[in-house]
Amino acid sequence: MSIEEAHPDGAMQDVTFRRLCFCRMLLAERRIIARYLKKCDWSHAEWIMLLELYIADAADKPLSVSSLGYASGVSLPTATRLAVGLESKEFVDRDRDAFDGRRINVTLAARGRATMRCILDDCGKLRALAPEN
Repeated sequence: MSIEEAHPDGAMQDVTFRRLCFCRMLLAERRIIARYLKKCDWSHAEWIMLLELYIADAADKPLSVSSLGYASGVSLPTATRLAVGLESKEFVDRDRDAFDGRRINVTLAARGRATMRCILDDCGKLRALAPEN
């Protein structure tokens, strides 16, 4: 099925408009996130790790360093180094797993939680300003 068949009767313009709005939104959010990454001195991998931790924090679940490495696409040694760096900046806490002493769990620290809320709120404000159609 062609795009024209999927969107008959001029609906194509509406679809194109919504796609363009979405692209502009993504670019604007990317700029917001880039400012925070620079301000906090985070890499892209650290940003992904913090997003994963923010989601896990809402469920009150720690994540292992290996899980964070997998989610962010980095090796276990790199994930460990990044988690140590985030801990030194007080964005995360690292603790040994109570059931498996070989495993290190990571959770958001108060500073990390507050910073993530600021970033997500700034992106949310931007989305609230977006046109509906």
